[in-house]
Amino acid sequence: MASVKNKACTLRVGQIEKNPILTLGTSEKDIEKYGRVTKAYGNVAPAIVGQSGKAYRVLAGQASLEACAHHGVQEMPVIVADVSNEAEQMKLALLLSTVREDGCPLSEAAFIDALTTHHGVTRRELMVLLKKSKSWMSKRQSLTLRLCEDVKGMVRDGVICARTAEEIAKLPKDVQITFASHVVRDSLNKTHVGQLVSLYTREETNSALQRAILDSPLDVLDACPAGSYPRRKEKRGLSERVAGNAGFLIRLAKEMKELLAKADIQDLTLARTHLVELGMACADLNIIIGGLITKVSPGKLQGGDTP
Repeated sequence: MASVKNKACTLRVGQIEKNPILTLGTSEKDIEKYGRVTKAYGNVAPAIVGQSGKAYRVLAGQASLEACAHHGVQEMPVIVADVSNEAEQMKLALLLSTVREDGCPLSEAAFIDALTTHHGVTRRELMVLLKKSKSWMSKRQSLTLRLCEDVKGMVRDGVICARTAEEIAKLPKDVQITFASHVVRDSLNKTHVGQLVSLYTREETNSALQRAILDSPLDVLDACPAGSYPRRKEKRGLSERVAGNAGFLIRLAKEMKELLAKADIQDLTLARTHLVELGMACADLNIIIGGLITKVSPGKLQGGDTP
């Protein structure tokens, strides 16, 4: 039932709490996007918040909130929703995520899981609220329950889409990142990922074929009758693929730094061959990126718009 008590006002940025579930789906790219607007015009993107006592928590607009904090904007316009109950706030945040263009599947998954697991909300209630099917609910929740953290990072960075991730979530967690990396490498679409996952999880599939699916999915598709469907071109543009892969590599590089900081001499000795190969690959990539960056200004390529 619609409320007449929602109100628009201005709050200090420091008064508004981040939403830990929305944080799951907020990437640095999202924050930078709002940061460009905020830096030039201040905050012109209102957030939606819920109030509990004197505290406010963001229900939509997490990236905008973080951009304001980063650029020193002291106040931001908000809509204070008339929902004080925590479960109702989560339901509103979930609904807003599913209807907004910048909604994140990872946050949607976490909201669904939290509401059904900890707040006594049934799937039927959420299906009616969101106008979604039982299948959609199950697949979305699997992103929280069954997807490994590395693949979640790929979804957050835009390297793979949510529908592809929902298929990958059907695999054992310890093989998901290997398979997902090769899915990206071979530009496989959701249909083919689903076929490969279905083949992997069949009882009659032996370990040799499972290993082939993980390491060489394109070869398996070409060899199987189910792989005779034409492979569609990657929907994302080249710039989006470069940006997504760059974000994924940056995240892996940060994790690698943490691992190396903890490694002792024995660990480094055992991993020496791989570290040498990694160093050579990074050096080669750095040379290529360095050469390209010198040709590019923030707004366009030097010498015109055509590379």
